[in-house]
Amino acid sequence: EKLRKVLCDRDPAVMGASLNVIETMSQEEPQVYKDLIPSLVSILKQIGDHRLPSEFDYHRIPAPWMQMKLVRILGILGRNDANASNGMYEILADTMKKADIGINAGYAVVYECIRTIVQIYPNATLLDAAGDAISRFIQSKAHNLKYLGVTGLALIVETHPQYAAAHQMAVMDCLEDADETLQRKTLDLLYRMTNPVNVEFITEKLLQFLRGTTDQFLKQVLTTRICSVSERYAPNNAWYIRTITELFEISGDMVKGEVAQNLMSMIAEGTGESEEAD
Repeated sequence: EKLRKVLCDRDPAVMGASLNVIETMSQEEPQVYKDLIPSLVSILKQIGDHRLPSEFDYHRIPAPWMQMKLVRILGILGRNDANASNGMYEILADTMKKADIGINAGYAVVYECIRTIVQIYPNATLLDAAGDAISRFIQSKAHNLKYLGVTGLALIVETHPQYAAAHQMAVMDCLEDADETLQRKTLDLLYRMTNPVNVEFITEKLLQFLRGTTDQFLKQVLTTRICSVSERYAPNNAWYIRTITELFEISGDMVKGEVAQNLMSMIAEGTGESEEAD
């Protein structure tokens, strides 16, 4: 009850401090705090409308840290709950729009909105807005924004793979970037966005990258992931055999023993599907 009182305190600093406690406690017991959604939405709206004193502004963004905290709490409370999520769709769209004014503090708020939109019960309009924001991040010249875009896309493709196709080529460009952190995040994203339609194209790019890297840890991770997507999505046996053979040439003993065993069994015995294919 005290927490509910301080959330409505007249001093914005007191209200802001209470958000830290609410976020932590709602992670433990989201059900207990779902009745706070209207209050949290109302506070977020007031901040967006510049109702807080100007000393809470940071580079023209009103109280960005409070906005991010509120958006994160909404993400926790709206997860897998259509009814709870319904009450926050409008404010999330509004917050994302107002924050996107071309400065870093605003981009941070936009990114938190993307994370929450992916977490809560899906809404097509919001997902499209998140997809547009991700697109702008990925195509930015700034490394930090590219990184945000790649990270945001990795979140969204897990549950909504249709958003990956539009950005496939832009993501490939990030792989050519000299920034190692961005490269690793991009490799992680490519692994997540692989499906039966793009497996040949993405695997070829991953093998190309693998040939050029001298980082042994990265080589091991990539080798394991190429084995995984090849086994899961191979369009036919001939492609699988060619791919795994090339992987052996590049990675040698980093390829697990059972992969070699499966490959030899397939070559020796076939799959029994048809004599011609075998």
